[in-house]
Amino acid sequence: MISVNNKRVFYVRYLANEIYADILRARPDVRLDRLENETPDEVSAPILAAAHAYQVGAARDELARHFHVDQNLLKRAPNLLIVSSNGAGYDPVDVEACTAAGVAVVNQSGGNAHSVAEHALAMLITLSKRIIQADRAIRREANVNRNALIGTEVQGKTIGIVGLGNVGRRIAALCKGLLSMNVLAYDPYLSATEMAERGGEKVALDDCCAARTTSRSLVR
Repeated sequence: MISVNNKRVFYVRYLANEIYADILRARPDVRLDRLENETPDEVSAPILAAAHAYQVGAARDELARHFHVDQNLLKRAPNLLIVSSNGAGYDPVDVEACTAAGVAVVNQSGGNAHSVAEHALAMLITLSKRIIQADRAIRREANVNRNALIGTEVQGKTIGIVGLGNVGRRIAALCKGLLSMNVLAYDPYLSATEMAERGGEKVALDDCCAARTTSRSLVR
């Protein structure tokens, strides 16, 4: 017979998506606890002491220091088996300390690659078309000189991408495929051949970031 809530999971402040909580709450063998950065120690201490899993935020600045996964927290959570980051990053987690304590660390690398790439493309279009300036001008003024708000086309221009990983390669595919842009990329961990397979031309960091290095316009 399965004992009720024999697996203990906790998180602090927020989850990447509420569906995580919905899935766990549907399981009678899992208890999910939510803490806040301001939760007093008398409340958080027993939760940490009983926890088997910690679903941790990926950004260190959004998490109170005493909830960062370091030697101090690991001592307060002797039953902890796994720390799972909400995103690709794991800044609040001391991986070496977790390894020494026998605690597995996992992240969600690539899980939001499409969303981030689409957001980057939206920002690129917004800047090139001066959408924000136009919106504010129309809200402020009765007679707007539309010629003063003419944007530029990104079609055929050059974009520089720093890091051609899960997100970078998706941005490269969108820019090259949708907008026929020339893609320059810097990534010290990939060869020129690997970067070409991911849609980018391998260049030095200065060449990737500086518009003066190309006769074509560089979209940063």
